[in-house]
Amino acid sequence: MTSRVTVYATPEEMESLFDDTQGGFSIRYYEQTERMGDQAKFEVTVRHGDKIGYKNGETYDYQSFIDTFDDLELRARNSGSNSFSETDMEMAQRGLEGGLSVKTVKQILKIYGSSKCADEKYIKALMKSEDIQKLVNQIKNEEKNLEVSR
Repeated sequence: MTSRVTVYATPEEMESLFDDTQGGFSIRYYEQTERMGDQAKFEVTVRHGDKIGYKNGETYDYQSFIDTFDDLELRARNSGSNSFSETDMEMAQRGLEGGLSVKTVKQILKIYGSSKCADEKYIKALMKSEDIQKLVNQIKNEEKNLEVSR
């Protein structure tokens, strides 16, 4: 899916977005249309995942562009290794199965997880991964069934 958007960023930030190949989006074309101090206005053609939907005509700054178009799970898989650390995944699963909240599991990963857990985006992507989301949904369903049977 391709969208044409406006991005306000520095030329260096725009260059880093153009060179980024790990986050699930690809900037096909960009053109600087205005300069405002150290910031500039860019007209951008970006190819991105279907689940984001068309974003034609929308305006972003550098951070909101990343928040909208970056696929955290794909980035985590592409960074260094091909997947999440097995120990991190197992730690998250055991914590959730043991009754801990998602917020608590994130804090545990930040403290006791692998060195990759120092990156907040990695933890966020891990918790949004398919395996963890299945487990969270399963736990929620079990809790609903228990409440209904009472």
